[in-house]
Amino acid sequence: MKKKILSLPLLLGILFVTLSFNNPKTENALKNSLDRLNWSERNYSTLNQMINEYGIGGKYHEEGKTPYIVLDWDQTCAHFDVEEALMRYQLFNLHFKMTKDQFKNILKDTINGVFQLSENFNKINLSDLNSDLITEYNFLQDNYVGFHGKMALDEIMSTPQYKDFIVKFLFLADGYFDTPGIGMDHIFLWELYLFTGFSIDEVKSMAKEAVSFELANQIGKQTLHSPSGLKTRTGDITCSFNSGLRVFSEMQDLISTCRGHGIDAYIVSASYKPVVEVFSGIGNFGYNFEPDHVIGMELEIGADGKILPEYKKGWIKTFGQGKVEAINKKIKSLPGKNHDPLFAAGDSDGDIEMLTKFPGMKLALIWNRVKGGEIGKLCKRAVDEMEIPNPRFILQGRNENIGMAIPSSETILLGKTQPELLHQ
Repeated sequence: MKKKILSLPLLLGILFVTLSFNNPKTENALKNSLDRLNWSERNYSTLNQMINEYGIGGKYHEEGKTPYIVLDWDQTCAHFDVEEALMRYQLFNLHFKMTKDQFKNILKDTINGVFQLSENFNKINLSDLNSDLITEYNFLQDNYVGFHGKMALDEIMSTPQYKDFIVKFLFLADGYFDTPGIGMDHIFLWELYLFTGFSIDEVKSMAKEAVSFELANQIGKQTLHSPSGLKTRTGDITCSFNSGLRVFSEMQDLISTCRGHGIDAYIVSASYKPVVEVFSGIGNFGYNFEPDHVIGMELEIGADGKILPEYKKGWIKTFGQGKVEAINKKIKSLPGKNHDPLFAAGDSDGDIEMLTKFPGMKLALIWNRVKGGEIGKLCKRAVDEMEIPNPRFILQGRNENIGMAIPSSETILLGKTQPELLHQ
């Protein structure tokens, strides 16, 4: 019987497949490469290249030196803002433990010399808005069974005081962000002080409820109007907010893949650390971060274990330049990590420093929200770098109407149908 003679190309093919599947590095790469999902083609290849080159077995990987990535949380790892979602959940369900005086004390009539909201918010005096909110909070404290009254939640929700309180509270929160001069220090701390009187565990429990609720909630823009007929200092007011939260499968897979290649991952957020720990935590919503890999804002805790309306002494405020300082303090002090992050991801002006201030950083991802300002300039740079082989910045798009990435650098904004690339 004649023996079959295999052709040279076939022999080479068999040899390649055999070597590939017996090579641990190749096998590891096959198992741990990014899922395609909805990354843009450019971003998919760029991220894979970074992981393969700097992860274990990569040509730039150094023994004893652990590469790591740093990620903003809200609007970056997940769609929409968890702190805002929790604030609404607290508000609608009246989950507050502040006394009347404590609530009054977090409302300032003048902030850094600013005494009224911006033109977009009707130039309403802070003192007038605060007066209405204090009056209504006192009413709720006196009448809701969850505080010191006798009315059930559904009963209190039907009162004009409750309805007006909701609208004006959300109006004030948005007005702070829109008004020049108020400053991020006040805005971020004011939101955190709403946890006054809770224990950390109670905040975490409430956060898990809020995240679960908003993940199941419809994505959209909701509009509320203050009730007619209630005599107040600010009169009728309208407010809007975005409902719904969603996870980004792309970010979950990026985090998991980096870990599989020996690249560590950290969250650096301007939200309250315990809240982000819940959304990102092991066994919760698919991100699987240990608490010590979450860096965020922190508050003082009293001797009774309850949260105080005071920022944690000696701790950095983790937005803007504070994100860089926190990374230097918390991560670079660790063994094998006394070097710049390999990669960062963000979406807003609060992330600019983290995205740009590390000379050793190789790549940064921006989630495109079609914004102006400093992040808009960085988005423009990412667009300009689309054709070069080793970009410093890449831009990823999404459809805000469904809370999912799309395979493009363009984004479809909430309420719109056409994708946009840059702010006009």
